[in-house]
Amino acid sequence: MKITEIETFAVGAGWKNWLFVKVHTDKGIDGIGEGTLNGFIKTTEAGVHELKHLAIGQDPRRINALAKRMLDSVSLDGGHIHRTVIAAIEVACWDILGKSLGVPIHQLLGGQVRDSVLGYANGWYRTERSPEAFLDAARA
Repeated sequence: MKITEIETFAVGAGWKNWLFVKVHTDKGIDGIGEGTLNGFIKTTEAGVHELKHLAIGQDPRRINALAKRMLDSVSLDGGHIHRTVIAAIEVACWDILGKSLGVPIHQLLGGQVRDSVLGYANGWYRTERSPEAFLDAARA
């Protein structure tokens, strides 16, 4: 299996934008990773396109080797930007590995820890900052 392409998707969410990467393979298995660095979506997106040549043609199941290849190429240059880019591509590769084996990623990383996860929603940034306004927003 080889990586054939890496796409980026910037998704707006009001007060914050999110950057996702989609890693494509020659076997038709795609993986999704997230690489959001607040305030630097376009910069991080450019970083994905700068580094993707290091991933294209590589086996996405050799995650540590691929991450090392990318890290070695940038050394300490790029700081948080390059590390965020590499992490996003790496997570997408874990997604590909799990799909190729027919198992959830948590099984690859040591197993399920809990049966459920509490949900969290925060919309308080869009209302007056008072207890009453927060209550009204939560009820809406």
